[in-house]
Amino acid sequence: MRDFAQFEQHVATIFQNEGWTVTTPDPKPPEYDLVVSKEGQTGAVHLKWLISNVQKPQILRFLGFLESKAGQDFNCGFFITTKGYGAPANALIRSWGSDAKIQCGIAADTQILWVNEDELPPPEPPKPGKIYVGVFTCKGGVGKTTVSAHLAGAFALEGFNVALVDLDPEQNLQKLLGDGVDVPRPRGVGASTYIAVYDWREWHEDAARDCKMVVCDCSPALERNPKELVSQFDYCIIPTTLNPLGLNKHGQVIKDTVRGIRELNQQAHLFVLVNNFKYPGSKRRLRLLRDTFLDTYNEVKAIDHKFHCIDPKYACIRSSDQLYYWGIHLLENPDEARSELAFKLVGGICYPRDDFINLADYIEREAGLGILRN
Repeated sequence: MRDFAQFEQHVATIFQNEGWTVTTPDPKPPEYDLVVSKEGQTGAVHLKWLISNVQKPQILRFLGFLESKAGQDFNCGFFITTKGYGAPANALIRSWGSDAKIQCGIAADTQILWVNEDELPPPEPPKPGKIYVGVFTCKGGVGKTTVSAHLAGAFALEGFNVALVDLDPEQNLQKLLGDGVDVPRPRGVGASTYIAVYDWREWHEDAARDCKMVVCDCSPALERNPKELVSQFDYCIIPTTLNPLGLNKHGQVIKDTVRGIRELNQQAHLFVLVNNFKYPGSKRRLRLLRDTFLDTYNEVKAIDHKFHCIDPKYACIRSSDQLYYWGIHLLENPDEARSELAFKLVGGICYPRDDFINLADYIEREAGLGILRN
C-alpha cells in the first residue's frame, strides 16, 4: 500500500466483507479513523501506517481514549497497523486475554491477522548464554526486592524464561517469595508462569538451563554481594525515591552506588529508576522535581556513557494500592508455597503490570535489551 489513504480503504473493505457497516467520521478526530458497527457492537478503528513496529505507549493512548468520556460511544476498539508489534506491546496484548476491549491486528492482503488470537513465540536473544540483570542501591528500603520480582515478571510476560537469584545474605527475596513466584495470566490464556527463586550460594548456570534472563536481588552492602555475579551484570537497575527533601542525599547514594559497581563491572548499563512515585499535585511541581532529579546526575552522565537516569515522565514505578496489598498478602500468608505477583487486573487496570512492562520497554529502547531482539 503506497499511502495512508489506500491503507484506510483496504481496511474498510476487509471490515465490509466481514459484514460490518463502515463509516468515516467527518471531521476526523485524532483518536480514530473509522467507525464500524455490527450486531449491537460499535467500534472505533485506529489505523497506523508504519514502517516499524507499534510500541506499547501507542496502544495505551488508544485504550485511554476508549475508557474516557469521549470514547463512551464505543463498546470495542480495533488497532490495526501495516507492520507489527514490538515485544512490550505484544506482552501487553497477551496480558489482556480474550476479554480485551481492544483487538490488535496487522492488515494482510485479504484479512486482518488478529494478534490477540494467536500465541506469540518468545523472542530469542542473539547473545549466547544468559543475560544478567542486577537490582542494587547502596541503601536499604528503596524497594529492591519488589522491583526484582516484578521486573522478572515483566520479562516473563514478554516471553522469556526467567530465574530470580537472591544475593542478599538476609535472604529477603526468599523470605517473601519462598522457592518461587507465579506470574498470573488472564483467564483463557493458559497456566501461570512460574519463576524459581535461587539462593546465590546454590546458583549455577545449569541450575536453570533453559532460562535466558537472570534477575539478581542484591544486598545494599556492595561487599556482601558475590563479586563473580556482580561482574557478570549486563544491566543494573538502581531504585531510588523522588523525595523533595532528600534529592541531594539520594543523589550521593546513587553516585556511591555507581562508583562501587564500576569497581567490579565496567560493561553494565546502569539505570536509575524512580520507585514508589507519587504525583506532586501540579505540573509545575513535577517539572521542578524532575529537573532537580535529572540535574543531580549530569556529572555522572558526562563521564559514564552507560549510565542512564530514567526521566519519570517516561518510566517509573507508581505508588499503588495493588503493590501495597501485595506486600500485605505476603505478610499475612508466610507459609504459602509460592506467591503471585501484583499483576492481576482489578477493574481492567493494573498499574504495576503496566509500569514494569513499560520499564522493560524503556530499557530495550534506550540502551540495554535492544541487543536481545533479532
